[in-house]
Amino acid sequence: MARIGVIAYSPTSFIEEPDVTIGHCRELMEKYAVTWVNIVDPDGRTLEEMETLFGFHPLALEDSSHTDLPPKVETYDDNVFIVARTIVWAEEIETDQLSLFVGPRFVVTVHDKVFPQLEDVRVRLRKKNPRLIKAGADFLGYTILDIVVDSYFPHLDRFQDILDRLEDEIVKSPNATAIGKIHDIRVDLTLIRNALRPQRDMYGTLARLETPTFHRETRNYLRDVQDHMIRVLDTLDTYREVSTSLMEVGATLQANQMNQVIKVLTVLFTITIPLTIVTSAFGMNVGFPGFNQPEGLYLALSLMWVPTILLTYWMWRKGWL
Repeated sequence: MARIGVIAYSPTSFIEEPDVTIGHCRELMEKYAVTWVNIVDPDGRTLEEMETLFGFHPLALEDSSHTDLPPKVETYDDNVFIVARTIVWAEEIETDQLSLFVGPRFVVTVHDKVFPQLEDVRVRLRKKNPRLIKAGADFLGYTILDIVVDSYFPHLDRFQDILDRLEDEIVKSPNATAIGKIHDIRVDLTLIRNALRPQRDMYGTLARLETPTFHRETRNYLRDVQDHMIRVLDTLDTYREVSTSLMEVGATLQANQMNQVIKVLTVLFTITIPLTIVTSAFGMNVGFPGFNQPEGLYLALSLMWVPTILLTYWMWRKGWL
């Protein structure tokens, strides 16, 4: 069931209602300078009311009901339709869609999950932030988009912490498990990067868009959001390179570890060759000088231990031990 909340304000008045109808939102839009309608999990009836009362284009409404669209911006008459992506990190990391309709006197946000990031905007409005209260709907739209981009940075910090821990783990004890974890992080980074990459161009389009909906001063702020978006993508690229390097380092260290084991086994095998040969020869059921005599035992021990000691000394001089 759709949940609809509204905040309407002007420089001298403010109202917030958590559970309203689309029709009531339309009435508030006629009374206040800016009206922000937030719709969570819209149903078909809600979309129809939005088309009737706000005049939104059916194609834009259809796109707002999806959850897997790439970031984009489209203009329809006197309003702008924007699709942005937010990062959701619970058990697994993924992105979710946030749709915005920005008009001369309203902003309508549509999403299927509750976004904690939007609460930061509500707090600013409740505290009557001077710049936000005195500005128009376009500045509110910019503020929401700016909050969305700013919300990426804690996730980037979390990626950094994970990579640091995996680096320490793989240097101390390189193993297939650690390399697998790094591979999983690299897959997540690629997923997030691919999902957010079109958003850089989307903000660039908004900053250059010649439309009455977004004033020139607001477009300057949008260019700053685009710069932040570029920084986010550059950071994701850096983390991907770091994760790739860690995988290579882990594979190299694991190979060196295996080579060390093979080296030790080879040395042990080489040292024991005289023992094996002599015991095999003297263990045959044939006669030989000193057979069943103490001299034969001494001869066998000498043939076993003298070459073994000499081989051990030679390998030690070579630095193989």
